Amino acid sequence: MQTSTFKVDKAITSKNEDLFSRRENATTLAKIIKSYQDEDSISIGIIGDWGGGKTSFINMVLEDFNDDKKFIIINFNPWNISTRKQLISDFFTKLSIEIGRKNTSKRYKKLSNGLKVLSYAFKPFKFIPGLDIASEISDNISNALQEIAEMTEKNLDTTKEEINNAIKKIDKKIIIVIDDLDRLADTDIQEIFQLVRSIADFKNTMYILAYDNEIVTKALDKIQKDKGERYIEKIVQVPIVLPKLNKADLTAIFMQKIEQFSFVYEKIDKNEFIENLNTNHFAGAFENIRDINRYLNVLKFEMSVIKQELYLYDFAVITLFKVFEPKFYEFIYKHFEIFTGATSEGYGYEEQNLSVKKMIKEQTESLNKLKKEVIRKLLISIFPRIEWLYKREFYTSKNKVEYANKNRIASRKHFQDYFVLNFAENVIRKETIDKIIKANSHQEYDDIFNKYGLKSSEVLNKLPLKMSVYAKEFKSSEFIYYLWSIFDEIYGEAQFFYFEKCKSFFEFFSKFAGKENINTKELLNAKYPLDARMLFIYSYNFSMKQKEYFCEKELKILLDKLLQEDDDKVKEKIKAHIYILKINDFHYLKNTFKIFAQNLKIFFLILEIFIEEDENNQKYINQNLWLCANYKELKTMIEETFKNPSDDQKEIVDFYKDKLSHYKSLVQK
Repeated sequence: MQTSTFKVDKAITSKNEDLFSRRENATTLAKIIKSYQDEDSISIGIIGDWGGGKTSFINMVLEDFNDDKKFIIINFNPWNISTRKQLISDFFTKLSIEIGRKNTSKRYKKLSNGLKVLSYAFKPFKFIPGLDIASEISDNISNALQEIAEMTEKNLDTTKEEINNAIKKIDKKIIIVIDDLDRLADTDIQEIFQLVRSIADFKNTMYILAYDNEIVTKALDKIQKDKGERYIEKIVQVPIVLPKLNKADLTAIFMQKIEQFSFVYEKIDKNEFIENLNTNHFAGAFENIRDINRYLNVLKFEMSVIKQELYLYDFAVITLFKVFEPKFYEFIYKHFEIFTGATSEGYGYEEQNLSVKKMIKEQTESLNKLKKEVIRKLLISIFPRIEWLYKREFYTSKNKVEYANKNRIASRKHFQDYFVLNFAENVIRKETIDKIIKANSHQEYDDIFNKYGLKSSEVLNKLPLKMSVYAKEFKSSEFIYYLWSIFDEIYGEAQFFYFEKCKSFFEFFSKFAGKENINTKELLNAKYPLDARMLFIYSYNFSMKQKEYFCEKELKILLDKLLQEDDDKVKEKIKAHIYILKINDFHYLKNTFKIFAQNLKIFFLILEIFIEEDENNQKYINQNLWLCANYKELKTMIEETFKNPSDDQKEIVDFYKDKLSHYKSLVQK
């Protein structure tokens, strides 16, 4: 895919570029403007949706004025003003400069200088001592100073009258175009309308205002006490509402641009891709050309950097979600078990299916850009399981083998590829993983991590998934030891948020721990951070479930070493360990908890951790503790461990004994 074909989001400048048959309307409006003979100022509103082609329409209208010497065209873009506090001042400065450029005659000069006076009159802080007003004047400074000094002594009404007389003398109509009104802050929108209505309503002056009516009305409602629409009606005498873009035209434009794609992947069938786009009405997702260009730019770029062969239609759909609905994109990624697979695993799963449909419905109800009907159709087109949920028209016709062979997203084997190879994840490349696989020493790993910026917490969080995709069979004890060694380097005390760093390393270790015969002596080697070694043991035991407590002895030793730290820090770490195990495997959490309970001090710290207070300052046992052991098991553990509790332990031990004896009345939160 060639990135040189990126489309810049730029309005057309000529009727020859018109894609939506608006040139006739533009020509008609140009004729109406030219036929307007009254001296009174008039405002024309070009009203349309964001990205609906308002600027392009204005450009087509103005094209008919290119050689018409009876008109002066001035474009004022309030989005580009120097500061938000001097909008009106900048407006008159812009008019002054543009008028001065059109002609150097005395009449033009007088009009230009009059506009400079208004610019200065509305300029914030104009009375600050030492302000050089001459710096505001670009031409003929010395000759204009005296005239400006005299004019500033007059009131603004007199100045406006003199400007009107000057406009009459030049005998031309002035057309002032103000675009992108809907991008301004609410107060600035109001200021522009006040400017047009009462401050700059000069004779022989016409305004063309471009805006999204809904956005501007809402902005003015806040200031005009819900009368924004009526406020606009007083100012815009000629509202021209651009018709909604024709879906058929948008579809044709999108498909035309797709046809121009340069397909460079051998396994991509261009004809099949385009057929899928047409069959599933893919282009129905777009509301305007701006959306199309934005989407295709992302798709082209990501296709250019991806070296994995993917099923292009599936990739196009998932990229659409990522560009316009990133939260829904994340939802799919986090719930692969819902979306992958050929069918819904047959009948008898009705309750589960209803739950899935409810989850999808909740997500689609909160969409920001795409319509839920579009989302549902496109989901069905790439995930057979979702199609079965909604249509129930097949059971085994779309099998897993077919989806795997075509590298489709519905295949569990390839699902991750559509996310880990995306632009959002482009910090870590396949080439980087290849270098890690080939390295075999601490120094080589360190060179790679430093060169490719892998030692940041944000990047490291993404590395386990990358490794699992590209290095599924990767085995290297040296790499494990290297990961241990950089644990503290990546997460220093200044960034201490223990759960997050533990979660990251646990996921990393769990990908590879079960494949290595780590020397148990290394687990007790004090040159490596204690935290990293404990996390590795959790992940190692987790991956070796059939050999429960494979490293039980080493874990007990490291727990004793952990107790040498500050009590508060030990509590935080043990709590993090429990939650990490909780989110991975409940059964394994219970087994590991038994090891925790064998260490009296660790066990007591855990009991402290899970006592909390409600809003009435009443103590209760946090329900997460029941994931570690049920109330009977816990009661037995406490009774056996604390047969003769010390004075420091007695209060907490008695609290648990009392609560566990009355378990049915326990308030769980």
